[in-house]
Amino acid sequence: MNIAPQLAFSGQCRQAFEFYAQLLGGKIVIMNTFGGNGDRALPPGSTAGEADQIRFAEIRIGDSLLRGNDVPKDQYTPMKGFNVSLHIENADDAPRIFDALSEGGKVTTPLSKVDWAAQFGMVTDKFGVPWLVLGLEK
Repeated sequence: MNIAPQLAFSGQCRQAFEFYAQLLGGKIVIMNTFGGNGDRALPPGSTAGEADQIRFAEIRIGDSLLRGNDVPKDQYTPMKGFNVSLHIENADDAPRIFDALSEGGKVTTPLSKVDWAAQFGMVTDKFGVPWLVLGLEK
């Protein structure tokens, strides 16, 4: 069994995943659009987005997976009630990653030293994804 968050976007899934892959050293392993998916049926209760929007995307970052998709604009609700927790093995990398996630977004908790991590901060990025950033070793 594995657990992988799946994030819903309002037309920005491609841009978000390309950004995350570059920033976090990940690899996009799946990126399907609604228009390029042939006659495959949607899951029950789903509504197709625009042809160029992402039906399903998956990025591999180390041993972790992050999944995402676009939803029609009239069905999109902003993400809330969770955070994507990013545990960075080398605390020296935390400021670079935190700053990049902060650009165009909103910092909730500035990056600082805490009892449980060399670096800790909270930010919602420009795509609306809430992150907990922890730099673990110094």
